[in-house]
Amino acid sequence: MDRFKFGILEDVIQSNWVNVFPRAKALGYDGVELGVRAGTYRASDLWNDEGIDALGQRAESAGVPVFSVCLHTFWHFTFADPDVANRFMAKQIVFQAIHACNVLGIGTILIPVTNPLGLPPREAAHRWAYETRAVASQAAGQGVRIGLENVGRSHVVTGEQMMELIDAVDNPYVGAYFDVGNAQMLGSNSVADIRCLGDRIVQVHIKDPRTDRAPCYVGEGEIDLEGCLKALIDVEYAGPLVFETPSMDDALSTAERNLRTLKSLVESSSGEPNGNANS
Repeated sequence: MDRFKFGILEDVIQSNWVNVFPRAKALGYDGVELGVRAGTYRASDLWNDEGIDALGQRAESAGVPVFSVCLHTFWHFTFADPDVANRFMAKQIVFQAIHACNVLGIGTILIPVTNPLGLPPREAAHRWAYETRAVASQAAGQGVRIGLENVGRSHVVTGEQMMELIDAVDNPYVGAYFDVGNAQMLGSNSVADIRCLGDRIVQVHIKDPRTDRAPCYVGEGEIDLEGCLKALIDVEYAGPLVFETPSMDDALSTAERNLRTLKSLVESSSGEPNGNANS
């Protein structure tokens, strides 16, 4: 059994929700992640039954499942907002995403733990725990996991801080959507954070940034990807690794090259080919 599956966010291969499936398939990816943005979420396929059906048909036709839905909307509608109406809208977006994911069999919703207004950490942490608890019970009831992602401009940076939030929510369907690049660039330690979060990691973003922010290929940045992969193996993570990487000059050839590099790193980290790795 393969230890990891490999997914890609549609933006990385400069695709929309129609052509992302055949493109991902042709490049050798196992699945995709779909991003939902604040300005267009009401028009997306996830927000009406006809669109949900069409999305499912496209995924099935290509033989490429949707691994996860990323709510980029949380850079605008956020649980940290003092405005009750804004927090209410954020919850409605999550509820609709839960419904769509349940219908389509999508296992994970990524929610970035944003604090764009720069609220004091204690206040932001209280709001995030309270509002996440409010959506977690519905997610659990429909078998959809919520993955809270470590991002910039947040009160949550380290693995310990993410565990505090997860523990405060106290629902087995809420865990960490761990981004190996974000952790390191925010000043934490990606390998240590993986070991801290352990089995609370529900999904993983792969990127390999540099501190000078110059775009580069996977393997040419400053992240200890091999160390991260070894740590994921040690904590028995066996879910998707989803690329959120720059497209460089040619999005498709870059995605193909990055996938080859990561598969090679998986082999060297596990000591045997990805397809034969034992969990």
